[in-house]
Amino acid sequence: KEYKDAYMKKLPEKSDIGAVYNARPDQRNTISTFQPMEKEVVFDIDMTDYDDVRTCCSDAKICLRCWKLMTVAIKILNRALRDDFGFKHLLWVYSGRRGIHCWVCDERARKLTDSGRSAVVSYLSAYIGGDKAQKVKLFDPIH
Repeated sequence: KEYKDAYMKKLPEKSDIGAVYNARPDQRNTISTFQPMEKEVVFDIDMTDYDDVRTCCSDAKICLRCWKLMTVAIKILNRALRDDFGFKHLLWVYSGRRGIHCWVCDERARKLTDSGRSAVVSYLSAYIGGDKAQKVKLFDPIH
């Protein structure tokens, strides 16, 4: 409540969310060890990722049939992040053009190292399309 009141008193034009650094962002050019201490894990699901399998549209075009693919992707990712990793604080946002972002905001997720983030992505990867086409490898249990 106190934070909200102080924030609203300033009437900001915009708010940026993202990493927590070891120093203020305006000091980034004066501190040699400027680095993020925490940052959300963000998944970007774009319709163009489905160009290999969708037959109705391509590129940035999206129709109601395309959104069915996105809905399935959201359900799978949501369940895996919650059930397999125990994350609870997920923010799903339309990216504004061709897809969806999932911000994983749990403290444990924010403190993951780069290798930890890569491990989560590797675990969740089932298919790579386009020039790097790869057959889907599903394991039992599937997730």
